[in-house]
Amino acid sequence: MMSNKRLAGKKILVVGAAGNLGPRWVKALAEESALVLAAGLGLESDDSLSGVVGEYPDNVKQAELDITQSFDPEELFARLGVGGPIDGIVFNSGIDAIPGTGHTKLEDYDRDEWARIFGVNLFGIVSALNAFIPWLANPSSVVVLGSLYGIVSPKPALYSHFNGGSGSIKHPAYGASKAALVAAARQYGTHLAPQGIRVNTLTLGGVAAGQDETFVKSFQQHVPQNRMLTADDIVPAMLFLLSHDSQGMTAQNLIVDGGYTAW
Repeated sequence: MMSNKRLAGKKILVVGAAGNLGPRWVKALAEESALVLAAGLGLESDDSLSGVVGEYPDNVKQAELDITQSFDPEELFARLGVGGPIDGIVFNSGIDAIPGTGHTKLEDYDRDEWARIFGVNLFGIVSALNAFIPWLANPSSVVVLGSLYGIVSPKPALYSHFNGGSGSIKHPAYGASKAALVAAARQYGTHLAPQGIRVNTLTLGGVAAGQDETFVKSFQQHVPQNRMLTADDIVPAMLFLLSHDSQGMTAQNLIVDGGYTAW
């Protein structure tokens, strides 16, 4: 009997499998009966990811990977104990500052801080994608994680309560790197289409992740749905982009934000 799970038997690489969203993607893919290749930094120390691995030991393999450094995909897959080709990639890697920890003026962010953000969020992801292209099946799907701040500017009012009321400005390199990533995914999506490789961006709005109460209350007032996003909101969008259901989509930016960027 054939499985009704859309990704059953598929090999999906999740780059950036630790952190807030990584374990959510890994679990969702394992639930779909995919073989999940979890890669990134800090995997062994991530309790959420360890819990997923313990729950789905036959569906998840993991290996450390630093996308800011050159690496050999063949060596990585050998450590994961699999061979090619692979059917999909989720690029979840990214760095950002904890809300409220930023500077109070845009000009206080220097060149080194900009380079650090871009080194992971754009250059690291693009370099890793270049390395993995020969390993991608025909057909296959690549999804890169965007951000609403790649579309709109952060609203100062959302961060004004930090630092004793002095406020905090979100790192401008974060939104800039995510905007550049959308553009890169658009070009890769069009150019790789003849090889059967689809590349799309999944842009998310505010995802609930233990933010402080004042921030959450303020943020929700700017969302038409008046709430933060949950795993139930974002996981179906990711599965859609990775599956055959989105076969006619490439070089697109799918936005899931509760309507935040619509007004």
